[in-house]
Amino acid sequence: MRKKHTKLMAGLIVLIVCLALLAQIAMAAEPIYVPMPAVSISLTGESPPDSEEYEIILKADDPAYPMPEGSVDGEYKLLITGEGTDIFPEIQFSSLGIYTYTVFQTPGTNELADYDDAVYNITIYIINAPANGGFEYMVTARKAGETEKLSELVFENEYAAEEPVPTPTPTPTPPGEIEIPEEEIPGGEIEEPTPTPMPTPGEIEIPEEEIPGGEAEPPKSDVPKTGDDFLLWPYIVSFVGAGALLMILGLTGRKKARE
Repeated sequence: MRKKHTKLMAGLIVLIVCLALLAQIAMAAEPIYVPMPAVSISLTGESPPDSEEYEIILKADDPAYPMPEGSVDGEYKLLITGEGTDIFPEIQFSSLGIYTYTVFQTPGTNELADYDDAVYNITIYIINAPANGGFEYMVTARKAGETEKLSELVFENEYAAEEPVPTPTPTPTPPGEIEIPEEEIPGGEIEEPTPTPMPTPGEIEIPEEEIPGGEAEPPKSDVPKTGDDFLLWPYIVSFVGAGALLMILGLTGRKKARE
């Protein structure tokens, strides 16, 4: 009877130990979510008139390492518009280990900007929790090549001032000429006026549009005509008649004197 009781007690002890081990294993299998350090964009120099969007990359040093949701090919892109601070999503871990990641900025396209090419290394330690047998984590962030631990990853982008557009020097206008800008003349360039011909002396020019029926006839001249068109016979007859009349009067006077 005692042997049976002893075997029963031994079996109960073994069952209790097995249940305890299984409980620890079950607790260790629960995943843990680890927050990431904050990322800030700082702008110096001549700030751009329009806010620019900056792309910060979180890349796993091993493609098998856990990544935040929304990652593609082991990379997560964090977009920050203008100067400000944002944070990567949490990463879920379900096993013990040491995980390393790299954070850097993708250069932009603004020719006046000098984009910060700093590289940060993040190390995440997943260890057992002594209190409950679960997971604990520890996160360290350092700038590449430095030993100081950081709580925030800062990218400082510097902008140069935009050079002013030079004002073109106007071409001087020669004396006696008046320059009129083409933009003030409807239709473009200025057409030079056609010079008006000077009239010939002794003639009067009358515009065609003022003469009904066509072209204007040249005016008649008051100067006496010469040549075949001018008749001298009336003057000759007058001189001959006057001479005859004077001769008759002379003869008549002499006759009266004789009588």
